[in-house]
Amino acid sequence: MEFGRGIFTRFVLIVLFSACGYCSDCMWDKDKDFPRYPPLILDSSFEFVLPVEENGNRVVRLLCGVSHECVVSTVSSRRLALGEIVTLACPGDELENLHLVEAKARCLEDGLLMIEDSVWDMASLGCGDDVKEMILRDQGACGAGDIGVLHEIGFEVLSAERFKKVLRVCFDPTSETTLYTEHLIHGASIAAKDIDSSRPSFKTSTGFFSVSMSSVYSQNSQLELMIKLLGDEDLAHQIIDTHKQLYFAKGHMSPDADFVIMANQDATYYYINAVPQWQAFNNGNWKYLEFAARDLAEKKRRDLRVYSGGWGVLELDDINGNPVEVFLGLAQEKKVVPAPAVTWKFRSHRGPFYRIQVVHDEVTNCAAAIVGVNNPHLTSAPSTLCEDLCSSLQWIDFDVADLEHGYTYCCSVADLRAAVPHVPDLGEVCLLTE
Repeated sequence: MEFGRGIFTRFVLIVLFSACGYCSDCMWDKDKDFPRYPPLILDSSFEFVLPVEENGNRVVRLLCGVSHECVVSTVSSRRLALGEIVTLACPGDELENLHLVEAKARCLEDGLLMIEDSVWDMASLGCGDDVKEMILRDQGACGAGDIGVLHEIGFEVLSAERFKKVLRVCFDPTSETTLYTEHLIHGASIAAKDIDSSRPSFKTSTGFFSVSMSSVYSQNSQLELMIKLLGDEDLAHQIIDTHKQLYFAKGHMSPDADFVIMANQDATYYYINAVPQWQAFNNGNWKYLEFAARDLAEKKRRDLRVYSGGWGVLELDDINGNPVEVFLGLAQEKKVVPAPAVTWKFRSHRGPFYRIQVVHDEVTNCAAAIVGVNNPHLTSAPSTLCEDLCSSLQWIDFDVADLEHGYTYCCSVADLRAAVPHVPDLGEVCLLTE
């Protein structure tokens, strides 16, 4: 809705009076006041303005401080001057009623926004459709020996001439696999995150993969690959058994549930943000680890930085007992997209593939590394890459010894980095015990 200039004058007077000694919250109910397709909202520090949970409601609030400034209720609780301008952006679309991709808006009281010489409510400032993320490519070398290339997934904000990052991906173009990803869990807002049962399909992008990712991840393709590699159809059916969750799923490295707003959740659905992971593990202990990290961030009510990566290549014994490497890309005659390791039922596993997560609390400079063995066929606990410290981590609250759903152990970051060189160097950090 748009108001006339007479009402505009009154709002200016109210703002000036507020600065002189009165301040009321500029607040929106995320579920009632926002449009169907909300724009990105970025503050003057180019940070996402996120909702928080208050008394069972999801609100986005500019809180009045004792100095009659206003505070955006986000993770950092950074103070903003009353009336500071925010950016509303619809990357890939436009603000429908303004016919603009982006607009600068000044927050007035009672949730109204001043854009140029007109006053709007938040519900009238929706995008025509969901905002569209993009990949900012080739942001430098990464990984041990600089074998990887760093890419960022996020949003282009034209008015700021900047790219708003959601997550970073260190991708190895030779093996066509992701070495690790990096993102933040916003602990003060995670309880107020958007929830939608419908999720987008995984997306690819030119220049990353030489095979059709949707094809090589299909269960039929996985079964045919195992028949070809192992030389026996019965053996292949024991390896790929969908009824027992024994198939390779697209294991999110930076998972959608770690993000607050829908736009950021949707931005995680790229094949470069996934590795082949046994579904029994993906839906088992790895899922419980992700829950535990979010619970920890929510308890602390601050950001936790998370690195998630993989290590090793699976080898399986064929019908003659000879080890063969498993790459999903071999379904299309290309040795790319390395698969997680699995153990044949009565044999020791070869070349294990691990899922690794490093959780870093930058306020206390404490961190922990958690390793999950992606092998639901284990019959006994495997050897570990580093000293297991899970008993010291109070926030690890699931059955780490569950072999069927992913044997898991915990390490110091330095100890794990000595074994897995792609683990980022955090310097001297304490152990994140609670």
